[in-house]
Amino acid sequence: MIPLSMVESGRKVRIIKILGGRGRIKKLLMLGILEGETIQVLSNAGGPIIISRGNARLALGRGISHKILVEEVQ
Repeated sequence: MIPLSMVESGRKVRIIKILGGRGRIKKLLMLGILEGETIQVLSNAGGPIIISRGNARLALGRGISHKILVEEVQ
């Protein structure tokens, strides 16, 4: 498992665990970011991380993306 903040652009990953309290988990849940969900990292170039989940694109700050643990999928 690695933090989402360390995933290279273009990679697909599965969310394994979200670290943090209820507030953080609830905020991510409202964005549709759940454990077990597969997402694609569209851009990870030093600023916010742009991800794709289904037809939606989301920007996550580096701090919160460091708390999302993922594994790469094929």
